[in-house]
Amino acid sequence: MITKNIKHNLAVLAMGCGVAFTTAGCNDFLDVLPMNDVVLENYWTKESDVTSVLMGCYESLQSGDCVTRMGLWGEVRSDNIRMGNSSAQDLEQMLKENILPTNGYCNWTAFYQTINRCNILMHYAPKVQELDPNYTQSEMKANIAEATFIRSLCYFYLIRTFRDVPFTREPSIDDTKEYRIPADSFNVVLNNIIADMEAVKDDAPMYFRKPSPDRIDSDAERDNTARVTRPAMYALLADLYLWQGDWKKCVECCDYVIDFKKDEFDKLLKRRLQNDVQLFNEIPLYLEKVGSLSGNAYNAIFGEGNSFESIFEISYVSSNTDNQNSYAGSFFTHVNNNQITSGNLVAYDGFYDGLPTKNTELFNTKDCRAYESIYERGTAYWISKYGAQTVELDNTKTNWKPSYSWRSENFSNWIVYRLTDVMLMKAEALIEQGSDNYEDAFTLINAVNRRAVNSLTPGSGEVLKFDDYKNTLDDMRKLVMEERQREFMFEGKRWFDLVRMARRTGSTRELAKTVTKKQLTNIGGIQIRLADPNALYMPYSRSELKVNPYLTQNPAYNTGGDADLQKN
Repeated sequence: MITKNIKHNLAVLAMGCGVAFTTAGCNDFLDVLPMNDVVLENYWTKESDVTSVLMGCYESLQSGDCVTRMGLWGEVRSDNIRMGNSSAQDLEQMLKENILPTNGYCNWTAFYQTINRCNILMHYAPKVQELDPNYTQSEMKANIAEATFIRSLCYFYLIRTFRDVPFTREPSIDDTKEYRIPADSFNVVLNNIIADMEAVKDDAPMYFRKPSPDRIDSDAERDNTARVTRPAMYALLADLYLWQGDWKKCVECCDYVIDFKKDEFDKLLKRRLQNDVQLFNEIPLYLEKVGSLSGNAYNAIFGEGNSFESIFEISYVSSNTDNQNSYAGSFFTHVNNNQITSGNLVAYDGFYDGLPTKNTELFNTKDCRAYESIYERGTAYWISKYGAQTVELDNTKTNWKPSYSWRSENFSNWIVYRLTDVMLMKAEALIEQGSDNYEDAFTLINAVNRRAVNSLTPGSGEVLKFDDYKNTLDDMRKLVMEERQREFMFEGKRWFDLVRMARRTGSTRELAKTVTKKQLTNIGGIQIRLADPNALYMPYSRSELKVNPYLTQNPAYNTGGDADLQKN
């Protein structure tokens, strides 16, 4: 919790030890001094100290508590998710829009722990740079840029989920600091993290490992997507500007990332390593169809991970056994020894029911993403995205016959940003700039859709038609929101997309209408509840209110019990 007084004299060292990335340099120091005599200033003396704590920041972001909330906060309340046969009580109440401050998913502790680690690093790194001649200023600035990204990403998840949250750049280091602060407004926090990111966006490296000149280098791809590079900085900034409503800056940041990926593709061409990446409306994306089978894009992006299209993903390795049961999709679907079992949540059947013989309310029959994301098992629609290692679709058959291989272990990477996300963010910003930009926005949206339906040649096999959407702002908004839903289903983005649009239009009516399609009972009551804009956000945890007297509960959830807590 942010509100606790935390003694970090030993804890800060511990977070630099035993992390997934490195374990060097910790035991020797701990052996020198008795446990009670460990002093922070004795630890922060050399570059490896900063590096160890930075890796601890990544590991904290990797934690099951963080990644699970990234997925659940962004999906459960949306129209993508429905209750499974064994929904946990807290999830069931979220699905029913009956969220109480005692719900476990209102707990934000893991995010503030990660934030505090980043604050501590940024506090001490400049002092280490003065002490260690081998720790250059450029290396220090790069480390601070990485920590700034991680901290900003955590705050971004928090404001999209809770709206107003406590914001601080100060570390909680020892018992002398009272760490109880009031919440700042959504816009104050957003503006602050944009300012933080802008200050360091060009300090992050372009690469952590240069790609091999004569072959596809999987190690380089992993290193350059599992850590924060400059393109990742710009991707997060683009997202922040999209929420702020600064369309011009959003487009500029998106262009930076897209141009980077185009340049990388050109390098692959020169090295004759373009493999299965091809141009869709001048932007390089994986082919879905290779030979007679489709599913290739899924296999590269989600099956193997750290793909050409990836910008930043939270990476796990098989040796990191501590995190194997908290992988990206384990809260949707469980896999073990190449077997799948239903998780607590299943897909809304309206998106799949009828495929492949007829279109559904969201997917065209030719759209590979429907079969890659949702697994039809009897009368249920399980979530296969992330759980499937590979998906093969024989679209020469009338029934497609999807074939899945499931992960042998219950973990996979969690993708935060990939190229199609940036493309669709740019399209959304262009649409908001006016009708003169509609066609350019459509070109980006259509590129993403063409890949999904195996339309490599423009004008051949395309599903979307510009004439169907070009006449009104509402139609263009609907187009980009539906394409985002198809592309990022079960990736922790849909609920946030709906909230962003509700904030933009100043109305929750469309959001309430959309998310209640999945409900079987109390539809009217839920729509009335969601008519209150405050209800789009989660309540503060009851335990947080007990220890932080400066927090005031979201009025949509301000029960008598919470009011009493705040008086005491």
